[in-house]
Amino acid sequence: MSPHTLSDARALLSAGKISPSELLEEYIRNIEAAEPIVQAWTCLRLEEAREHARKLDGKMSSHDELPALFGIPYGAKDIFCTRGIPTEAGSRVLAGFVPSEDATVVARLAAQDAILLGKTTTTEFANLGNPPPTANPWNVAHTPGGSSSGSAAAMAARMALFTLGTQTAGSLSRPAAFNGLTVLKGTFGRISKAGVFPAAHSLDHIGALTHSVQDSVMFFNAVSGPDPRDETTRYLPHQPLSIRAAKDYVVGLLEDPYFDIAEEVAMSLLDDAIRTLEREGVQVRRVRAPDGFQAAAAAQHVVMQAEVAAYHADTFRTRGHLFHPSLQEFIENGLKIPAEQYLNAQRTRDAYRSAFDKLFEDVGILVTPSAVGPAPAGLGATGSPVFNLPFTSLGVPTLALPIGFSPEGLPVGMQMIAPHLEEQRLVDLGHCYQTITDWHLQRPPMLAA
Repeated sequence: MSPHTLSDARALLSAGKISPSELLEEYIRNIEAAEPIVQAWTCLRLEEAREHARKLDGKMSSHDELPALFGIPYGAKDIFCTRGIPTEAGSRVLAGFVPSEDATVVARLAAQDAILLGKTTTTEFANLGNPPPTANPWNVAHTPGGSSSGSAAAMAARMALFTLGTQTAGSLSRPAAFNGLTVLKGTFGRISKAGVFPAAHSLDHIGALTHSVQDSVMFFNAVSGPDPRDETTRYLPHQPLSIRAAKDYVVGLLEDPYFDIAEEVAMSLLDDAIRTLEREGVQVRRVRAPDGFQAAAAAQHVVMQAEVAAYHADTFRTRGHLFHPSLQEFIENGLKIPAEQYLNAQRTRDAYRSAFDKLFEDVGILVTPSAVGPAPAGLGATGSPVFNLPFTSLGVPTLALPIGFSPEGLPVGMQMIAPHLEEQRLVDLGHCYQTITDWHLQRPPMLAA
């Protein structure tokens, strides 16, 4: 059986109990079994991965300490540029495109000797609409979420030990919730976006879908930090995270009519998770969101639509017919947004950020459901990002982690929110929760055999 987590695999590799090639073959077997059903990958490079693993086998006897992600098989959402490997962003616009250089994150993983398995599916340019045929491993009649659809499904089906994704509204947190995964979305700019096809440049975040908070920390520490190729990273400090005991944080259960659409199962399991934390001595308070939550969400949509349209404007004018109709409509509407409306939306984001920061004067962390409910049935849509997009717009760090299952056996998640640059708070509390629960270690029924 494959190691449960990246951290488990790292321990086995460090102790010499498994070689990179042996670890890789575990995941190739999982791919061969699950991929025909799940369809999480746009391309696989398994022979190249095997060659890479064999080279790493020869380094195992070295007395040097191995990099944290040495020999770890991973996948990359197909908007991350990968040198010599097709990167098509789920779009006919990029059909046949092969980059000449890696995205910064991919290059940093290569420096760690992580093993790239291939590219995972995405909605077109990580935008709304046009979902790929990827299925949720927990129930293949349900969506895995999006736009990081393939990255989430590949992880749930144990086809990799981590997968790269992005979030412009809810494309990391929501798939994590729908697939029983853990994801740390850092503060805006903590991880370089260079070499990643943008959706909306002032909203895009980079992250990895994992099986545990500890795994998320390992990934974050390996790839975060300033990058001269991405100006949004330039002035943020490089602050490695650590695994440590939870501090005496006061947790605020964020309440607002905005969250009234949450399904009963999502709120019931969130209450259970909060009670679990309270038994560990965590103080919980009910916190009202500042006025204007709806306006902040509306501003995010305006900014996203305008920036998506601006990025694709030239291509749209010359080859617009190559875009899927849903993205065509999104771009057309974005091109009609007046500059004044766009700037006012950015001002609304700034004003709400200031109001939101005041909530953290009384609490250290806020919690909400990660999604409205479990993954919806059908593969024609990826579910609503409504509970994620306000915090993406604010650029604050969030942590999504599994907290149980619906009566139908579908995962449900909790979302934690911290102030800017305070990822460590999320790690402390999230790791505490995962040491006393095992939701993050559960496997879909399709893997039971």
